[in-house]
Amino acid sequence: MKKILTSLLVSAFLFLLIFPVNSEAGIQFGIRGGGNASKLTGADIQNLEGTIKYKVGLVGGIFFAINIGKIITIEPEFLYTMKGSQEQVTAGDYTKKLYGDYLEIPVLLKLRIPTPGIQPAIFAGPSVGFKLKEKLQINGQDVPLQEKILENNDYGAIFGAGLDFGRHFMIDIRYSLGLKKVLSAAQGTTALDVKNGVWSATVGIAF
Repeated sequence: MKKILTSLLVSAFLFLLIFPVNSEAGIQFGIRGGGNASKLTGADIQNLEGTIKYKVGLVGGIFFAINIGKIITIEPEFLYTMKGSQEQVTAGDYTKKLYGDYLEIPVLLKLRIPTPGIQPAIFAGPSVGFKLKEKLQINGQDVPLQEKILENNDYGAIFGAGLDFGRHFMIDIRYSLGLKKVLSAAQGTTALDVKNGVWSATVGIAF
């Protein structure tokens, strides 16, 4: 609960920094939701026990579209996103699932082609994530954790493309490229080069 409250306070603070531009540019509030396909990536992924596969999850939250003319939008988002991975271990024939739920805050630069009606768009920008909870399952059964598996925060870059149907409805496909090593290292050891990678498909509604 303390982590969730801290994350919400960070979100509120960033919103207060963003809100004053309302007098200088058209600003919209919106909601966004969709699905994730996530897995761990990185140079040291082969050092894990088994074969890494995608894990399906959800993503959803709010965003603020700061429209600068007809082409450019700056879009801060506050998303609850389910990351993690699935690992099929041949030796022992069992499946491990690692769940990592985050508050993720991207700040995206979006460029639209101002065609009538449906407008193609591309976007990219940095993101930072704060871990809210983590869970490990083996063959569908929860495993008690004596110490954390994932680091408490994450950061990376998001890029994608989509379609805007006017200024109030949008769909997109995006990739969240993790840039931080997310597996916690045991004391005296070096962290493995293992990072989050997430494909998402989302639908947004702006008001």
